[in-house]
Amino acid sequence: MMNKEVYLKNIAENLALLSREVSILNAVNLYDINIIAEDFFPGLLNLIYGYELKNANHLEKNAPAIDLIDQKNRIAVQVTSDNSSTKIKHTIEEFNKSQAYHLYDRLVVLILTQKKKYSSNFDTQGLFSFEKARDIWDVEKLIKDIRELETAQIKNVSDYLSEELYNKYYSVRETQAGEVDTIIDLIEYISQHRKVNKDRETTVDPEYKIYKRFKNFADKLITEYTTLYTIYGEALNIVNETLGIDEAQDIIIMFYLQDISVQFLEEEHDNPIAALNKLVTYFEEKLSINGKKYDRSAIKFYLVNEMIKCRVFPNERSEYDAGK
Repeated sequence: MMNKEVYLKNIAENLALLSREVSILNAVNLYDINIIAEDFFPGLLNLIYGYELKNANHLEKNAPAIDLIDQKNRIAVQVTSDNSSTKIKHTIEEFNKSQAYHLYDRLVVLILTQKKKYSSNFDTQGLFSFEKARDIWDVEKLIKDIRELETAQIKNVSDYLSEELYNKYYSVRETQAGEVDTIIDLIEYISQHRKVNKDRETTVDPEYKIYKRFKNFADKLITEYTTLYTIYGEALNIVNETLGIDEAQDIIIMFYLQDISVQFLEEEHDNPIAALNKLVTYFEEKLSINGKKYDRSAIKFYLVNEMIKCRVFPNERSEYDAGK
């Protein structure tokens, strides 16, 4: 990979680990990671956007509604793991109540997990600038903006993340890959080991595949997908945002997955569950030759997601037409 992609991969891994840990710890009412984030994000956002943010709580204990402040650029940032509309509305209310709009023209809400598609209107009473499409951020938004930076700036961000997160909090990752790392390395392996015997004439119809072609396994396949999506869906979004796979590489991946999955399906006598598990084991073993332990469930989610898109166990046109 080019240096830029190496840096972006490191950035995605670190930010995904932070987001994941926030979700896990908050689920059991442990919020220490939020305090860490308040100290960590000023440096990161300053590198990305050229701000001069500081931790507001270092200047004013328990500053209402805001965690980071840039007095020069008149920007305030709330860092939170709560992605609800109620939290955002409360932040705006407290911002107005404290009359922080006299010091800051713009409020940004940075969500440490994943933002939603908000239908609510967030009323600022016209006292400061806040647009939900522009001013509600999450990790995916940060990665997207980092991709637009010059390579030297991306390296600075990568180095900062390595020092502040990897070296201080996540050094155990040297021998164990997270879900983002797993999916990225899996995609890279597929891209580099393409062996296509023939182009296949296929059709994309996941409902036919699940409910007709594999009807005896439909419940199991749907359960696999929905369960894994809740855990790994965000990681896949981050990977797609990070790698920015072009059309040519996407075709290479599709052809590889079609060929190898059809081979495994034939070996398992058209049992998609057995073939899928065999495919997961195959890729897990191929990736692990460097001694690193990969997330097996992340591999399975990626493959199930590709199956839904009919790139794993593709519907062959001839069989599809006969089965309709």
